[in-house]
Amino acid sequence: MLKSFADRLSTSTRHRHLFFLGLTLLAIVLIGYHFGTFDQAIHIPFLKKYADPSLFPGDKFFDLRFQHYSYFWLLFQPFYKLGVLEIAVFATHMLATYLTLWAAWNLSDTLFHNPIASTFGVLALAFPHLAFAGFPLIEFSLLNRTFVLPFLLWAITLFLRRKYLLAFALLGILYNLHVISANFVLAMFLFDCLIEFRTIGWKNVFLGMALFIVAALPVLIWKLSGSPVDLSPQPEWFSIIARGTLYNLFYLIAPYPHILLATLCGLSTLALFWIGRRGLSASGPHQTVTNFVYAALIILVVQVFTAEWYPATLIVQSQIIRAGMFILVFGYLYFANYLAEKYRAAALSKTDFTFLAGTFIAVTFPFAPVLVWGFQRWIASGRWRQLAAAGVLVGFFGFGIGIGVEYGLWYPGIYIFPHQTAWYDAQIWARDHTPKDTLFITPPHIWWFYESDWRVFSERSTVSTHSELLEAAFAPEYIAYWKPRFEALAPGALESFRGDFFESQRITGQAFYTLSSDQLLAVAQKYGAAYLVVEKPHLHDFPKVYENKGFVIYDLRMEK
Repeated sequence: MLKSFADRLSTSTRHRHLFFLGLTLLAIVLIGYHFGTFDQAIHIPFLKKYADPSLFPGDKFFDLRFQHYSYFWLLFQPFYKLGVLEIAVFATHMLATYLTLWAAWNLSDTLFHNPIASTFGVLALAFPHLAFAGFPLIEFSLLNRTFVLPFLLWAITLFLRRKYLLAFALLGILYNLHVISANFVLAMFLFDCLIEFRTIGWKNVFLGMALFIVAALPVLIWKLSGSPVDLSPQPEWFSIIARGTLYNLFYLIAPYPHILLATLCGLSTLALFWIGRRGLSASGPHQTVTNFVYAALIILVVQVFTAEWYPATLIVQSQIIRAGMFILVFGYLYFANYLAEKYRAAALSKTDFTFLAGTFIAVTFPFAPVLVWGFQRWIASGRWRQLAAAGVLVGFFGFGIGIGVEYGLWYPGIYIFPHQTAWYDAQIWARDHTPKDTLFITPPHIWWFYESDWRVFSERSTVSTHSELLEAAFAPEYIAYWKPRFEALAPGALESFRGDFFESQRITGQAFYTLSSDQLLAVAQKYGAAYLVVEKPHLHDFPKVYENKGFVIYDLRMEK
């Protein structure tokens, strides 16, 4: 039955794309979709500023938009002006997810020519699995890195099919949309070219690089006219951004469970690759992919060196730990082929195969199928082997849901439009009742995977937020502007950050609510803030202009 289903997908274009469409809907339902939160809390205000330069006057935070060398979000300006931005972003997210699954099928088919392997691989990738730094392949909102992913996979497929010039040219085009992701694949290409120079040939290498540069010229010219390349170490800046928000993007080992778990997941994707890689040809596309994995590992080693000993500015800005995402893709596709071969050879009992395949597909943590694979090799008793496998499948499936809910990491639901929360309502009041140049004091800690930043929907500036460290990671010079403003709103918080993001959020909120009315007035007078936003029950005696079930907005202009 499985073979006939896979063969039907392989031979029927219509059935195959219906399969991709069904998995796209499944992925979005499983992972959820949210607008204006997480990284979009930066990109959406930047987009609005580009579309309407009169917004956020004098807010230096928006100078950072020029550090994003990408044309991706600029393409959405017409949709914003037409009032259909949310619909356009969701449609693009759907398309990107669909294309990612399609590209993964093509990559698998190029490597293995095995419909069962491609079916298993694409099915597994539709479920959320964690890689290095703790990010899944398919995310819960549209970002430029998620949009370019399927095209990067197609570039890799072209390279494996020895269509080197097309692969480099496509990569150059993608460079204009997400520089960092394109750099990872470029590094993999060039590493393989170095190892396989005689096979690939100097002509393909040099012509390919020439095509890449020509295709990437729009962003390369933009970059050359912007900030210079900086490889100098900036330990104070690095310490602040790492301790404050991004520790998981720089460190593989840390005394925090979520970082250790992410690193274990990343190492497990590597184990899945090597399990699937064994017994395959030592030449051709499999050796090329092996070289790609080596290149990604070298990038991770550079990340470790950068974090521990030499925080070079350019390397820190590039957040190169994300290269581990490609190890996840290769790991899952190669293990899917391993499963397909076991199925075709009837090398496992139906029960053993079901547990191994089910754990591989449905459990978020890649170490779960590695454990089941180990049990099936090392536990001779079929009964105990299957009990152990069942424990892994049920236990880690439940564990994934549990920690997702406990830490607020999993929030299923499809929110094409903003969450209708008290925080959102407060932002809308500010947008509709204050001039564009109004400055607010807002709780600096409110932002999360599924919660927006103040600027997103209010379209008004705020004195300082914790989330601004996300952008300071690309612009060391911004720290000098941000730090005194943040310390004014959250006194003592910065010195207490230790790299645990969840703790940093709590510390920031607690510090903000230690400020007295007089201290808040002093901050308002210093920076020119006209309004104060606070969560209930942290109330003050200032004139109240807005209130909902969660927030109060005060007018500070009469108090100055």
